[in-house]
Amino acid sequence: MVIGPFLLPPMVFATLIGVLVLMLIGSLLKRLIDPQFDTWVGIALVATFLAARAGFVLRHWDSYQQNPLRFFYIWQGGFDSHWAIVAAVLSLFFLSAWRYRAIAAAALLVAGSAIYLAFSLTPKAASTQLADIQLVKLQDEAVNLAAHADDKVVLNLWATWCAPCHREMPMLQQAITDYPELQFYLINQGETETVVRDYLTRHDLQLQDSVVLDPTQAIASYYQTLGTPVTLFFNQNRLVATHVGEISAELLSDYVQAIKH
Repeated sequence: MVIGPFLLPPMVFATLIGVLVLMLIGSLLKRLIDPQFDTWVGIALVATFLAARAGFVLRHWDSYQQNPLRFFYIWQGGFDSHWAIVAAVLSLFFLSAWRYRAIAAAALLVAGSAIYLAFSLTPKAASTQLADIQLVKLQDEAVNLAAHADDKVVLNLWATWCAPCHREMPMLQQAITDYPELQFYLINQGETETVVRDYLTRHDLQLQDSVVLDPTQAIASYYQTLGTPVTLFFNQNRLVATHVGEISAELLSDYVQAIKH
């Protein structure tokens, strides 16, 4: 979803809609019933955010314990909806009366419904199959994604000028080694072979076997993606998941598990 100069992942956009709905309801309840509803909304939002992030980090603690400060790298994504729901329910007990708690629970249901509806209406990939489009690897070898219809495939759309793409490149290089059963294609968008080769050399990235060139951005047009990076996950020619924006190793592992089943 594009809002002005900002590119928001579908779930981020939907969550923002839900937050706005809950804040609006809280403001109305403050004026019509009791001022404590306004404070409750703030508590509920902070609690659900922290719980959702903490749940994801704890689930991947073996990775995060190497650098706990990565808890705050929220731009990489990684939230656990189950923990968010638990925190939202517990926040109801801030309210002083059961009648108020019932009203607040209804407000949470409305906000949750708004999130679901906004996510459902957000444009998704135009196609759910691997594109029958000819691309070229850096070794001048032709690649047709549709030839991998029986495989588990990860496509990452990127560019050398894209800062989030740059940050996730070392992780993707490691992922190619960690998940040999998957076919990774890092599809450069709109740049020349010289620019891409120079970028890989300068940053000591050994990705020549996985990088393919898409000078006309045909893949982005085919799936109607916006911006970079975008990562698409396929299992037997079926799009299982799409991640918009920078992706962490932990979130990538969750997506990998999804396409394995």
